[in-house]
Amino acid sequence: MEPDTIEIKNAREHNLQSVSLSLPRNSLICFTGVSGSGKSSLAFDTLYAEGQRRYIESLSSYARQFMGQMQKPDCDLITGLSPSIAIQQKTTGWNPRSTVGTVTAIHDFLRVLYARVGVQHCAECGKPITAQTTEQILGSILAQFGGSENRILILAPVARGQKGEFRDLFDDLIRAGFVRARVDGEVVSLTENLSLQKNQRHDIEVVIDRLTVKPEGRSRLAEAVQGALMVGKGTLIVAHMEDDKKSASGKGAPKDTAEERIYSSKYACTQCGISFEPPSPQLFSFNSPAGMCLTCDGLGERYDFDSDLLVPDPTLSFLAPAIAPMKSSPGKWRRHIYEGVARAVGFDLKTPWKDLPKKA
Repeated sequence: MEPDTIEIKNAREHNLQSVSLSLPRNSLICFTGVSGSGKSSLAFDTLYAEGQRRYIESLSSYARQFMGQMQKPDCDLITGLSPSIAIQQKTTGWNPRSTVGTVTAIHDFLRVLYARVGVQHCAECGKPITAQTTEQILGSILAQFGGSENRILILAPVARGQKGEFRDLFDDLIRAGFVRARVDGEVVSLTENLSLQKNQRHDIEVVIDRLTVKPEGRSRLAEAVQGALMVGKGTLIVAHMEDDKKSASGKGAPKDTAEERIYSSKYACTQCGISFEPPSPQLFSFNSPAGMCLTCDGLGERYDFDSDLLVPDPTLSFLAPAIAPMKSSPGKWRRHIYEGVARAVGFDLKTPWKDLPKKA
């Protein structure tokens, strides 16, 4: 049974004079006192030092030989202590993205913890995410993209939101026999002299195959799915491909639509048929485009207009003007533009603001 307290008997590190304490576990504890009273000696040089020493002793003898031997703190007895981490004491400037977790660096440990040992759940049914077999992925692709005119790209993601030029990666793909890749949403030839911005984040997917989804082509589709899962380490993307005239004549790259789905042999909901990308530490970081809120960009605040302040008197028409910042009725040039918009949407500029349809 886990003890309820951390017991310290006769701690004598540095200027501590045989201090004995009983500290409650699972609590936030603050040591206070004048300078030189032994706060840091108790927290860092006694409690943390013992917790770190016990953690290292729990490792294998092979791992311990690289870390050296840690001295036991000058104390008669410490019980109820778990492996611990120490947060560096530092000052920091104000930043709208800073939180207690980021300033103390605890956030770095937490996002790795969630990414590696967290259990994903389906957003639709709430059930845990489980592995999806190749046959299940194959059946889902046939059901979703099946049709005589549906041409698709089978893609294997090899880089997601990562910075770099990826020259070595492109060379390795060419040596492996691949011809095309989709870089930041555009299908390109790997034989081209691809020049990516070093300090920008890029998404790179290898084109495994381009095919038309037909029941008689099941064997080719199955081979492409297996190859994509191998290259993408358990994840593949199926994108609907719409050929334009240039690509049909062989003079251009295929034009992709927004219709695409992710399939995973490791992270999928077998009930809803939804696949997810493998969790990464960036997914749990509000400073990363992969994990930040798309509405507030990770800042936790969203700026918008107050309609009551913009239009204090909704009985007025747009030309009055009803919008307070306009101050006066628009001139001939701007009025010509507004009238064109009104004709396109289908409303009258002289209608009171409160009677206008939402689209207007």
